[in-house]
Amino acid sequence: MIILALDALDVRMVEKYGCRSLMQVEYGQTDLSEFELERTVVLWASFLTGRNMEAEIPVETQWEFTLKPEETFLKFFETYKALDVPAFSLKQENHKRERVLLKKYFDDEVSVEEYDETVWRNHEENKREFFEALGRFDLVMGYFDLADAIGHLSFGIPAKMEAVYRELEGIAKEVKSSVDDVILVISDHGMKPVGRYGDHTKNGFYSFNRRVGLNLPKITEFFNIIRRLVQVERSG
Repeated sequence: MIILALDALDVRMVEKYGCRSLMQVEYGQTDLSEFELERTVVLWASFLTGRNMEAEIPVETQWEFTLKPEETFLKFFETYKALDVPAFSLKQENHKRERVLLKKYFDDEVSVEEYDETVWRNHEENKREFFEALGRFDLVMGYFDLADAIGHLSFGIPAKMEAVYRELEGIAKEVKSSVDDVILVISDHGMKPVGRYGDHTKNGFYSFNRRVGLNLPKITEFFNIIRRLVQVERSG
């Protein structure tokens, strides 16, 4: 199985730019109504465990929160690679650098170009490691925060966001041409414009490269969906 975990991938933006490789055979919006806030770490932890983790992850220490493999759907796979996944294998230094630069931008200490450069560099690092892992594990889950990180400062700038969505569409297209496996594309939340900036929304996204028959699934439901798909693959 391949999971493309694309932070802040918004269903409306996928449709706007006609990203067919991201849409796959079946796609739609996820139901995040059970969450009070759309916090990145909380939503990915809830996706991994199949239960709402909001009350268990304090805001102050959320980026340090880490799950054990046996608490997640990773236990259903004999081998896996979970690349830079929040609440599990997050590259702390890379993301800390992004958060520091984001604060410095609002303090007028760095330019948006300096911030963007770091975000894209981290993205390219994850992209390289992700494609190196394909075909070597039963599950490869790659996390990419490009739409979220760029969107926070530039969601209201169409040219920049189109470039982001074209990049993510290109990754999905390359994955589809590289492997013959179940492919799940999933986001934690969506995003809306606030002037030139962007803020989290409940417009999450999912897609599969095969018909699964979902209708506005909760992000916590994917734990059991993945378990069933693994069982089908093994029995087939």
